[in-house]
Amino acid sequence: WQFSQFLHGEQGAMVCAARIVESAPDLDAKFYSATQTMDEARHAELYSRFLRDKIGTLYPINGDLRTLLGDTLRDSRWDMAYLGMQVLIEGLALAAFGLIRDTTDRPLPQQILAYVMQDEARHVAFGRMALRDYYRQLSDAELREREEFVIEGCYVMRDRLRGVEVLENLGIPKAEAEEYCERSPFLHMFRKLLFSRIVPCVKDIGLWGERLQRAYVDMGVLELGDSNLDQLMSQDEELAERLDERRFAAEEAERTGEVEEAIVQGAAEG
Repeated sequence: WQFSQFLHGEQGAMVCAARIVESAPDLDAKFYSATQTMDEARHAELYSRFLRDKIGTLYPINGDLRTLLGDTLRDSRWDMAYLGMQVLIEGLALAAFGLIRDTTDRPLPQQILAYVMQDEARHVAFGRMALRDYYRQLSDAELREREEFVIEGCYVMRDRLRGVEVLENLGIPKAEAEEYCERSPFLHMFRKLLFSRIVPCVKDIGLWGERLQRAYVDMGVLELGDSNLDQLMSQDEELAERLDERRFAAEEAERTGEVEEAIVQGAAEG
């Protein structure tokens, strides 16, 4: 279910990045969004192959994720697409990716998620820069509208993306499935990490009005506004690089073993 939602989210991100190519006001933003569109297409293909070839199960898109993607894509303003995708949905994805990456004992999903997170760190960084500069120019009323969008999106992500569909698929009644999900240690870990990327990013781009802060107090995440987002992104990069080093070392050792075996075999035949 998690990887299915990753696939649907990446498909939405691909469409959203392509939309920004059309609507972004400057050439640099258009160029970057074009490269991001390519990244998201690659991610979507990767998750699709993983689900098809390795898991053999694909869940439909969660209704609330569909709504969040729809709200992001329906707005014609380029910055709203950035805000919905680069800040909220990418922040949601990074939390979910990171949780599985750090808890799985399977090397393939760990590698997939680490490498995707390496790309997403770049996307979020560019979105932060673009929005930070643009939001300095907006009026208080315009900033309030964007803060309302963030508040609504954060409540949806916290309260509605729980994986109830998995238990329903196993024949458990919806009310009982919701109760099980609410008690899930995995869900509690996810909610704790969910806002670790979103809150400091929202504060950094200049959306930090009184109503938004009250909402984050209600969610119990206001203090995350002081988190070092650059350090988190740097850790994602370093982890992917360490995986690269281990993978290359293992491949090199395997090739060395093959060469040594060939030498021994050749000497024996000689």
